Amino acid sequence: MPETFRLEKGVPKYIQISNWLMEMIQKGRYAVNDKLPSESKLSELFHVNRNTVRQAISDLVAKGLVQKRNGVGSFVLGRALTPVKYTLQHISSFTDDMIGMGIVPKTRLIHKPVIEAPPDVAEKLMLGKEKRVILTERLRLGNRIPLVIERSYLPYQEYKDILKMRLTGSLYHLLTKKFQVELHRSIQTFRAITLSGKDARLLGLPPRSSGIFLESIIYDLKNIPVEALHAFHRGDKYIFEVESGRYRYNLEG
Repeated sequence: MPETFRLEKGVPKYIQISNWLMEMIQKGRYAVNDKLPSESKLSELFHVNRNTVRQAISDLVAKGLVQKRNGVGSFVLGRALTPVKYTLQHISSFTDDMIGMGIVPKTRLIHKPVIEAPPDVAEKLMLGKEKRVILTERLRLGNRIPLVIERSYLPYQEYKDILKMRLTGSLYHLLTKKFQVELHRSIQTFRAITLSGKDARLLGLPPRSSGIFLESIIYDLKNIPVEALHAFHRGDKYIFEVESGRYRYNLEG
C-alpha cells in the first residue's frame, strides 16, 4: 500500500477511496477473506477523516464486495460481479443460470413455514378448500454476493414432502426429479420497486435501494399451477433481456 494518495478535486472523496479499494480487489491485491486496512490507516493514506472512510467502506458493502465484522474490521467477500443477464425465453432456475455464467451459486434458507395462502396467491394457484401453502423464503447468492430474495408458494397437499428437504439447491430440480412434475410454462411480470428495509438488509443494500420485483406463476402440462413466486432482485446486479419477433404492420393502424 502506498504511503500517501492524492485525491482529485470535483469527485466526492469517499467515491474515489471506494473506487481505489475496488480496483485493488479486482487486481487481487486484496483477495477473498483478506482484511482491508483499518480506518485509521486509510484515513492517513488519503488524508481524510474516518467518516469519509466509513462512507467508502459502506459503498463497497452495498456493492456486495466487502463485509463489516463488528469489532474485527472489514473483509473482502469477492470481486465485483458483472450484471447478471436474465433471459425470458424459457423457464430456468437460479442455480442453472449462475453455473451457466461461471458464477458459484449459494442458497440460504431463511424459513419454510406452512401458512394460509394470501388471497391473491390462493387465486393464482387456483386453490380449492385447502388454502394451506408452503412458503419457502430463500436468499440466493452468486460468488457469495446476495442477489435475489425468493418467496415461493407451493400447494401444501401436493408438495408437503418438501418440508423434509434442505432446499439449498434448485427448487425446480426437486420438483422435476422428486415430484415428477414437468414445468411446462410460466407467466412472469416485472416492475421496478423500492426494496423494503428488511429486504434491503438481506441483500446488503442501504435502505430504500432500488430493486426489480418478479412475479411468476408456473404451470404443469395439464395447465395446473405449481408455484407462485415473488422474487426481489438487486437493481444494480440484473439485466432482463427479451427477444422479440418481427414487426407486424397493422394496415388498419
